[in-house]
Amino acid sequence: MVSWSDDSEESGYEYSSGGSPIKIPATIEDPNYSGVDDEVMVMCEHGQPAKRHVCFEGISTGRRFIACGLDEASSCGVVQWVDEEWPEHLQNALHKLWLLYEDCQRANRMACLEHSSLVHNLTSQKNKLQETYEKLVEDVNNLLDTQDNIPKENEVQQGEHEEITPPLDNNISALKEQLGAMDAENKELKQRVDQLKSIQVAQGNVIRNLKFAHLKEKEKLSTERRNLEFHIAGLVKASDKNKRKLKDIKDICDEE
Repeated sequence: MVSWSDDSEESGYEYSSGGSPIKIPATIEDPNYSGVDDEVMVMCEHGQPAKRHVCFEGISTGRRFIACGLDEASSCGVVQWVDEEWPEHLQNALHKLWLLYEDCQRANRMACLEHSSLVHNLTSQKNKLQETYEKLVEDVNNLLDTQDNIPKENEVQQGEHEEITPPLDNNISALKEQLGAMDAENKELKQRVDQLKSIQVAQGNVIRNLKFAHLKEKEKLSTERRNLEFHIAGLVKASDKNKRKLKDIKDICDEE
């Protein structure tokens, strides 16, 4: 709180007492109540003019106060509250709103963690599939190279067979069987490659859907916070209006 010093009558400033400093709460920008308070002219423990703020934290949300203008490391804390504590029903409402906001923030953090874990797992699976795909491509290329070398091997084998005069029909049948087996293996490898490509496309769709859901949830939280700020502003206006009514009633009672 504020106490008068011996020189206050001459300087017109109030000086804060040397008690334990109150930590400055979170604030919200208010163009109608900011900067140095020239009307009250309150000085902090550093001898500097205190600055005006509007609280945006807990049950004191919307209350105006004057605090040290230095940075957080050097600040001596809150010098004086301008507004009295809110009525109990208003404090309960603010407390419930902040609990809802914190629950939303906690749920959002958990969703982000789950999303990050899912993306990590999908990325690991994608890398494994990519390695498998590259290995399959290498195997296919090796098979194709083997097929290209078969005619040369056939020519050599045919030359050798001509020298030893084996039956050519048996050799041709064996080569046909080998080519048929290679063709079947190539088809199977192609089917596996197509399956891997389909899996990659499905994973890409899942990741895009997760990102879209995350952005949608973030936008929802931003909307709820704006609604909370509007509601708090309305409560502050209603409180100021009630204060003015009480003051008018008090003035009327004093005149009587």
